[in-house]
Amino acid sequence: MNIDIRHYSVRPFAIIAALLLLSCNPDNPVTPPEPEQPQDTVPAALTRWEVLDTTYTVNDYTVPSHTAFRIALTACIADSSEANLAALDQAIKALVPKTEPYCMVATINGDPHTRMGFCWFTNEGVTDGEVQIVAAASPDEADFSAGVVTVPAVPTTTKVLRYTGKTRYIVNASGLSAATRYNYVSHKALAENLTPGTDYCWRVGYEGHWSPVAHFRTQDAAQGEFSFLVMSDSHIMNEEYIRYARRCALAAVKTVPEARFCCFPGDFVEDGDANNSEWEWERWFEEAMEPVIKQMAMVPTDGNHDDSPNINYTYHFNTNNDFNTNYTSRPQFDGITYSFVYGDALFLVFSMQDFWRETYSYINWTSVYLTDHVGAWFRDQVRANPNTPYRISLAHFNLFSGSDHSTDEEPPLFRACMLPTFKACEIDVALQGHDHTYEVIGPVNPDSLTPILSAVSDREEVAIDKNRNATGYKGGTYCTDEGTFYFIGATCGRKRYYPHSRERMENDYTEDPALLKDNKHHNVKNYFDLFTGMFGQPEAPCFTKVTVKDDCIELNSYTADDDQGNVSLINTMRIIRTQPHTVPVLN
Repeated sequence: MNIDIRHYSVRPFAIIAALLLLSCNPDNPVTPPEPEQPQDTVPAALTRWEVLDTTYTVNDYTVPSHTAFRIALTACIADSSEANLAALDQAIKALVPKTEPYCMVATINGDPHTRMGFCWFTNEGVTDGEVQIVAAASPDEADFSAGVVTVPAVPTTTKVLRYTGKTRYIVNASGLSAATRYNYVSHKALAENLTPGTDYCWRVGYEGHWSPVAHFRTQDAAQGEFSFLVMSDSHIMNEEYIRYARRCALAAVKTVPEARFCCFPGDFVEDGDANNSEWEWERWFEEAMEPVIKQMAMVPTDGNHDDSPNINYTYHFNTNNDFNTNYTSRPQFDGITYSFVYGDALFLVFSMQDFWRETYSYINWTSVYLTDHVGAWFRDQVRANPNTPYRISLAHFNLFSGSDHSTDEEPPLFRACMLPTFKACEIDVALQGHDHTYEVIGPVNPDSLTPILSAVSDREEVAIDKNRNATGYKGGTYCTDEGTFYFIGATCGRKRYYPHSRERMENDYTEDPALLKDNKHHNVKNYFDLFTGMFGQPEAPCFTKVTVKDDCIELNSYTADDDQGNVSLINTMRIIRTQPHTVPVLN
């Protein structure tokens, strides 16, 4: 094995180099050769693994690169094969000094013509930071020597975040304790006065300590047709889940390089609550979604698995936070409910996660937070932007779904609180997550909870498959003049649910409110009839390209078939509107 001893500290490098060339059995302590420096630099009883462990510490390197080193070292301790030794060598060479930034992301924050939010992490104690932005068509063409827009960041030292938490994979692979915790510094910057319709490259850090270069494009001054991505529910928990999500991200960027942004409605990670794992968040940014993050801005909101008093979501994203400051019931995370106009569409990104913050009742299907705050916010945004041809919502939780979450206790409450708002605001398309199945629903009459079949045309009939397509429909044109079209694009990751059959949905129906808390029942009569298009489990990571055109919104959904970016087109749909929107009255 070739060890580059330039990576070792000066005083003990001769000892370490000698130890690495000795026996491959790490359990047998070895006696180091006579050192050039005093003997107290490395105790004689240490094994070569202990020498490496005490030489390369997390105090000197970024948390992500040090964890990669820990994983490689732990593997060598268990099995000193040539492959593991080579991997350790590479991990040592890949160690990054603690001064460097990581977990970087750009997010839509305000007017996409001229503004962009940025966020990134550094190790604790590294508080210097800024974002540099330069007009360039691609990162390869970026020149940061002239014409650079520089925006200083506001640093915030995080709470002590549990790093491994309940994630057994990283505990076992790295040798780290389940109680391992780190502080970080979260850096946030907001660029304003950018030029509309401009390709920009950006990097974060400070002089001599810069991140890789990423890219985004501001909205055109007179925006015409444009496309964006929808991906959801990566549930990062181990290497398999990272691999599936990264496969989807690579395929999406290769298939839709022109996408302006990526909507991601939550469940970034698997482990929530106080014992959640920051390692899962780290891998979402650094590996799983890195191809998308480097190519475009993100449009995120939180999911139930992201819920944690450690507020990892707040630390990692820099989206507009006006909702939290303008409405009296403050949710747990910053920037989970916000809006923006892009071309012909008003985007209403929102969270139902905090429905319990004020008076609520599962029996009576009420939530003051959802009706009086989120509902009022919806109306305010629509009144402020009355002339956009399309109104698109993005949320993690479902109002309607056809798989394992259809019988959860929350949906009846969510429907009772949010359907009057959707009706008043005439929401055309509701992009949902949470259910991990591919589901085309409606348009739905918000009063009768029935499909508006006269609004559906041009469907293709195909063979019914109870898992892949339980309805036997594909494609279709859906008119949203009288109801909302609901869509769930399966999952970009590995965690999959399967469609419930008509018989099961009928058996799960109840009119007894008390039974709706047992996670076995729902209150939607003839539920299966709401699924007016493709309904099934694609059995692969999925993403959807959404294109807002002059005459329709077109959805093209793909599976990511391998690690080379190859895809299969599984469904194409059109959403149309023939009547102008109205403006809701004050609630």
